[in-house]
Amino acid sequence: MAERILVVEDSPDVLEAYAETLSGGGYEVVKASSGKVAEEILRTSALDVVITDLKMPGIGGLEVLRIAKATDAEIIVILITGFPTVETAVEAMKVGASDYLMKPSAIKQLLAVVEGALEKRRTREAHAFLRSQLGRSFMLSGIIGRSQAMLTVCDDIRRAASVDANVLILGESGAGKEVVARATHDNSSRQGRPFVAINCGAIPRELMEAELFGHERGAFTGAQFSREGLLEAADGGTLFLDEVGELCVPLQAKLLRALEEGAVRRLGGREPIPFNVRFLASTNRDIHEELRKERFRQDLFFRLKVIEIHVPPLRQRREDIPLLAAHFLDRYGARYGRRIDGMTREAVELLIGYEWPGNVRELKNVVERAVAYVRGPFITTEELPEVVVRGARRQDRYTFHGWKQMTLERQEKEFLEKALAEHSGNVTQTAKALGVHRSTLQRLMRRWNLSAS
Repeated sequence: MAERILVVEDSPDVLEAYAETLSGGGYEVVKASSGKVAEEILRTSALDVVITDLKMPGIGGLEVLRIAKATDAEIIVILITGFPTVETAVEAMKVGASDYLMKPSAIKQLLAVVEGALEKRRTREAHAFLRSQLGRSFMLSGIIGRSQAMLTVCDDIRRAASVDANVLILGESGAGKEVVARATHDNSSRQGRPFVAINCGAIPRELMEAELFGHERGAFTGAQFSREGLLEAADGGTLFLDEVGELCVPLQAKLLRALEEGAVRRLGGREPIPFNVRFLASTNRDIHEELRKERFRQDLFFRLKVIEIHVPPLRQRREDIPLLAAHFLDRYGARYGRRIDGMTREAVELLIGYEWPGNVRELKNVVERAVAYVRGPFITTEELPEVVVRGARRQDRYTFHGWKQMTLERQEKEFLEKALAEHSGNVTQTAKALGVHRSTLQRLMRRWNLSAS
């Protein structure tokens, strides 16, 4: 649906010239020959933009600006004058004018200025809409996504959390395996008890045994005191073995024995120490290839893989990328003390089109970098790394139009209909629940021809 623009001008010829230019640009134009007529229209009609002459008999342009902002705080107002002064321009901007054009060149700039202002507002409103969706997308313990792939993962987590069986989580590096592990623990009967995570590939092999099983004083050179291992530290809770495929085979055998006995022997110790631990493990390796090549013990595999959860790579759930980007944008904007109104559609298009070999972890780093680099109110393509820009442009099938069809446009109407139904069609209550301005919600409703009741 085309945006509606109110043009206020007391000169009939100029009014017609502005209207003709805007109509030619695809906008719906409402004309007012005076400030008084404009006031009546503003108080009774829904509008997107107001373009008004500054000097008019009776109600002038500044007063039209104030009336417009009083009726809709998010409305775009552009002032045009043939007698510019610095004082008037400053006052107009203070009241909330989007731009300030001078005759006679105003008509040449009009379409570009209107489109630029609308694009900025669309970007802000798209970000606000994504933020409202975020509140409904934290399905389990901070997991973000509305894609079918992530709905399946969340269903798997709920089932795994309802029992106390061991879980093997498979997925590429950076896909969010630890987030899945934490969500499983937080929604299980062990919530509130220790969640102990260890990256099996980050600790040297010679130290890993002591890290897991602990040691007694004098067990080896430098062991000046006794120390419990992670199996003891996690007693009553959950031990998450991240990248368990990195464990050497001899250590796998010792871990298996501890699993089967439910007890651990510290290095240098003789007495078994019982523990009650649920094991969650993850790997980014092809676990079946590891089994075939005997780099991973089959008996340990079956003890860990009572339940198996697959975490999809980010490129297989592209519709979640805008939500994730909005989440990281808010997080790092707050961390660095920067107010950012959103991402331009070109920037979002590039994020959608990139293959993300580093998955969610890489996306998080890219957004943090963009927040650190940004100079204005919006993240643009200029703040994105060259590798993302080049990589996305090679993916011709992922155009912005295609993304819109796949994500926001496909979901927006259904999301709004559901939100309105939950509040019996009350626009004010719905806008408050979604965390968006009432006028923003009304514009979205007009776009989809939705009524308030």
